[in-house]
Amino acid sequence: MMSTPATSQPTSAPLAASLLDDGSGRRLMLASIAALGVAIALFLWMSWMTRSPEAPLDAQRRTPPVEIVKAPEETPETVESMFSPEAEPPPPPAAPPGLSAPKAPQVRVPTLALNTAAIGDIAVSVNSGINTGVGLANAGAFAGFAGSGSGTGGGGDGTGRGFTGKPVVPLSTARPQMPEWACDKGIRGWVEVMFTVMPSGLVRNVKLIDADPRGVFEAAAIESIGNWIYERGKVAREVKQRVPMNPEDCAYNWR
Repeated sequence: MMSTPATSQPTSAPLAASLLDDGSGRRLMLASIAALGVAIALFLWMSWMTRSPEAPLDAQRRTPPVEIVKAPEETPETVESMFSPEAEPPPPPAAPPGLSAPKAPQVRVPTLALNTAAIGDIAVSVNSGINTGVGLANAGAFAGFAGSGSGTGGGGDGTGRGFTGKPVVPLSTARPQMPEWACDKGIRGWVEVMFTVMPSGLVRNVKLIDADPRGVFEAAAIESIGNWIYERGKVAREVKQRVPMNPEDCAYNWR
């Protein structure tokens, strides 16, 4: 039996060497270098994109420098020494000798002897009974209490006691509203008041002086006198008036 001789297979080493000998090896090297260059370029481009913009040189030059100054700290000993009660106040400045006050010259005044004569009591007659009556007794519902009228319920004595000066005569008077219980009992009396007549002629500050009997007609008289009207004047005047309260005036009550 005859055996066939084994044929040897050609190896791949000579094939690879032949491939490297031609232009494929050069292309591989160029591709590797190009890829490395592209990677470096991408890295530089990314770093440039992510960096913060720098301020221009002009802006840097215009910005003034800021200097931080720290105040010196005061020690507690210094503060306590300033407000210490033991610290003596500074002495007052001495006055210059040229500004001293000159001494005033003493002047003797001779005493004068006056001959005093004894002056006796001087009697001055004052007529305090000023008649302010104008006869308003029969002048209607608003008459009376101004003078010495003799009509029914209109007879005010109008003596003006304690008043000095011109007589003050009311132009319009109002009758007081007599209390009903006083009218029923027929009580008779008077009320003495003092009041101020303003420059406009109106009555203000009515004050009670005395009354007889007391506690009966005071409120009615004060309310009535507050509605009196006098002649206008330049200044305010004080008037003292006694108002008679007669049972006959009860017929003129309008309430």
